[in-house]
Amino acid sequence: MSISKFMAAAAMTSAFVLAACGEATVDADADGDGDVTAAEVEALVTDLRPDAGKYSVSLNLVKADIPGAPQQMLDAMGGMMNRSFEYCLSEEEAEKGFEESLKEGQSDTCQIDKFALTGNDIDMAMTCAAEGEGSMKVSMTGTVSPTRSDIAVASKGSIPPFGDSNFEMTMLQERVGDCDS
Repeated sequence: MSISKFMAAAAMTSAFVLAACGEATVDADADGDGDVTAAEVEALVTDLRPDAGKYSVSLNLVKADIPGAPQQMLDAMGGMMNRSFEYCLSEEEAEKGFEESLKEGQSDTCQIDKFALTGNDIDMAMTCAAEGEGSMKVSMTGTVSPTRSDIAVASKGSIPPFGDSNFEMTMLQERVGDCDS
């Protein structure tokens, strides 16, 4: 899997983990068959909605272990992944909840393997693979609320031509106010 596709999967996930639900553990694999479908995750997060407003996002690459990768590549990765930015979530987008993110999460290249919420704690795993580009197992754990998420992302997999690799990063999203007019 390419680095850019991994980053897109991580960013997509951060978009739909920005909410919380009740106190009990809720597992998206409702039928217990070990396959988490988009419909199962959508049923779980139907009532979850982030608050509209301006959000600040900080991404931090904690670890990048790619045996044989040149230092220039690792430095460039750090530059791409260590960043902060702001975005505005409109009332209309907030009202949609996580529909679009779920559609992106269950794509031709990514499959959600696990999605569980316990109070404000999230535990999610997905597998992303593209033909000829290797595959990554991505796990995300952390805390979420309608205005904040603090997620640790760990991924392991194969990146051609380097082989087995792993990454760790953190994603912090916080509502910082109303959107600019």
